[in-house]
Amino acid sequence: MKIKTTVTTFIASIAIVVFFFSAACLKQSAYAQPVSGNDTDSIISIRAFRKLHSIGNVESITKSMALEATIVANDEHDNLYKSISIQDTSGGIIISIDGSSLYQTYPVGTTIRIHLQNLFLTDYRRMLQVVASVDTSSGQLVTTGIPASLLSKYIKVVKENTNVIPLLVSYKNLADSLQGRLIKISNVEFSAADTNLTYADKKNKIGASRSLKFCTGGTIYLRTSGYADFAGISIPKNNGDIVGIYSVYNYEKQLLLRDTSDILFRGKRCTGAAWLKN
Repeated sequence: MKIKTTVTTFIASIAIVVFFFSAACLKQSAYAQPVSGNDTDSIISIRAFRKLHSIGNVESITKSMALEATIVANDEHDNLYKSISIQDTSGGIIISIDGSSLYQTYPVGTTIRIHLQNLFLTDYRRMLQVVASVDTSSGQLVTTGIPASLLSKYIKVVKENTNVIPLLVSYKNLADSLQGRLIKISNVEFSAADTNLTYADKKNKIGASRSLKFCTGGTIYLRTSGYADFAGISIPKNNGDIVGIYSVYNYEKQLLLRDTSDILFRGKRCTGAAWLKN
């Protein structure tokens, strides 16, 4: 099996970080008792579901509940690895799945119902995600996604070809509540230094963060995996709009690009702003 570097380490299917507990070590898995696809599960909004989590902790989902949301990003261009990003009208979240070519079964625009009982809610570097197993017996947090063989037990397709419209967001409104959501930012451009680079290091399969500057002030970082099929493409030099999945790495604001077609840079670069040169 090919081993990949994730688009950013927080959405790794197998995420390993130093994570010490004051209580006993935790080693739990959803594999032994998958749900049966019960449509009577209570539907919980993503916003309400996210509120169940405390940063740095792991919450075992013991109640019969489900999320019903639309897929806004997947692994089609290899910039997300073993995961999909979903959103409803209240928020977004990453679902970790231990499988490949997920886009074939779960294309963007597919509305799904995810049965959550026996899964876990956790975070990596403050980015929330749903996983199928957690293990801290080594003094580190190790998580894995829903096994491909059990996807039909946890995920049901509700509707196909749902129209997904990105949320237009200004720099001052970028917040954790937008994690996992498809957003659009306008009047931005890559820093002058980054316009001589590619999105990532495709040759060595090394991911990279490129600075996106708002002409009105502020920076968000475009994070690209070295395995993305567009990793070796040159950074555009113009100014304009970009669509992507909002994410964080600790307190750094990041954007995950689905494909270069989500970048519409056709305007002239900002002038007179010295900070844009950095």
